[in-house]
Amino acid sequence: MPIWRHHGRYMNFHALLGTLAKSSAQAVSTLKKHSPDIEALRSYLYVKTEIETRFVDALNQRLPIGTILFLCGSSGDGKSEILRRHYDKFSVDNRFYLDATHSFKPDQNAVEALDQLFDEHNASNKPLIVGINIGMMFNFQNTGADRHAAIKEAIGRFIKGDRDVGRYRFLSFEDYPKFSLEEGKVGSDFISKLLAKVTASSSENPLYAAYLCDEKNHHKLEYQNYRILQEESVQKLIVKTLLYVRLKYDQFFSARAIMDFIHNLIAGDSILFDNLFSSSSGELSESLSHLDPCLRRTQKIDEFVVQRSLNISDREFEYFKIEYQARYGAVEMSPRSWIRAFYLLRYIDLGNNYHQKFSLDFENIIFEDYINIWQLHHSLSDKKKLRGFYNKTLIASLTKFANRLVPKLVGDGLYLAERNGVTISATVSIGMDSKALEESNSGQIHCFKAALKVEDKSIEPFPITVSFLELTERILAGYRPNRHDKNTVVILEEVVEKITKIASKSKALYFHKDGGDWSLQFEDDEFVAETY
Repeated sequence: MPIWRHHGRYMNFHALLGTLAKSSAQAVSTLKKHSPDIEALRSYLYVKTEIETRFVDALNQRLPIGTILFLCGSSGDGKSEILRRHYDKFSVDNRFYLDATHSFKPDQNAVEALDQLFDEHNASNKPLIVGINIGMMFNFQNTGADRHAAIKEAIGRFIKGDRDVGRYRFLSFEDYPKFSLEEGKVGSDFISKLLAKVTASSSENPLYAAYLCDEKNHHKLEYQNYRILQEESVQKLIVKTLLYVRLKYDQFFSARAIMDFIHNLIAGDSILFDNLFSSSSGELSESLSHLDPCLRRTQKIDEFVVQRSLNISDREFEYFKIEYQARYGAVEMSPRSWIRAFYLLRYIDLGNNYHQKFSLDFENIIFEDYINIWQLHHSLSDKKKLRGFYNKTLIASLTKFANRLVPKLVGDGLYLAERNGVTISATVSIGMDSKALEESNSGQIHCFKAALKVEDKSIEPFPITVSFLELTERILAGYRPNRHDKNTVVILEEVVEKITKIASKSKALYFHKDGGDWSLQFEDDEFVAETY
């Protein structure tokens, strides 16, 4: 097998790995070239995205003179790298401005630099291509010079959803999310490809070639972590776990943050399993810690942790441990670390497969439910299943929550209020609003919009997140929401309030008090009272 070399020397695995870190000097793209080995690694690891394809298509069609193309997004999402990769080919006919947070001189701020840039553009015969953070666009819209009012107005239109405004065009990373919930595409194509490139057993992969060359260090932790990460099923579970973090905590992922995450998995202070769930390296690590499989309270997990902590003998586990160490390397691991290992290795055949006894304990049913219901809302292809969710889960939980104080008293009705010791309820028809659903849902994945009709009146579609769905299922199981559910309960209460507001105008109201129930119905232009 060919060995990857630079100027006759083997490249250092640890040094190459370090370039993935967010703190690395190579983390930020500029037009300046790095050393040949670093450039080779960057080129190899690069994953072309859909937004880059759209960008290149736009430039190949030759932008008209006077055009400004904004490549916009968030810090670290890859704007500068796209511009850098295509600078040589397109800079003859277009002016490139890689980073709109920079200035042309020390006493100039970024907004003043943009004013100058747009002044120069107005006197130029070249289209202008600007890499810019959306936050910086807001700043320019608010404080940019009045002479650039047309640009400021175009930015305002962009914020409202427009992407082509006269001679101003916007390509936004927000329109090309890194995760998908579409059927057959659930996960992250970008992260999956990047993990596959980092770990590919190929001489074309500088990291793998450097790993092979450094055999004397294969016993060290980061080399063990690299071997673990080479397992395809481990990569898939990592991507799935990141998707869950995106859904549950609306976690933001930039390309730079993902590279840093991969670096931490391999080169962090601990074994990969701990680096994934118990690292303290930033916001993403904090979110991942909430999904730590060690937090699951099941009999098997609890027994394993207690027995290992007490050094109680378990021959099956000891045999599995020997097979694990033969495959990945010897390292001391705590009981909690082993639980994390069982989680990530559960689709791998290893020794006596002791770890697979815990597979069912790791299932995240709520996320799979959410993904399935999200897909039903976006395809609208199975109205029967969708109605099943509305009737059996959403509407049932809303009704149970509304009636939580007097569940037996109002029966099948809906609690409205209590006046002078008398409970008032109404019986109303609540159902899925099919027409509203057709107009309500966009491609965003952290929530979908649910739409209800109370009698013949529609209520405004409202967002369902993983947390909201989880709360509805827990309510049906008898859970009473408390202050820890505050953010989700706010939406729940707002929806119930809208439902009860309509229900209170029902033609029949029911009154309940110890010792008797009666109704008041509006019939033939008069109120009719009945006891029952």
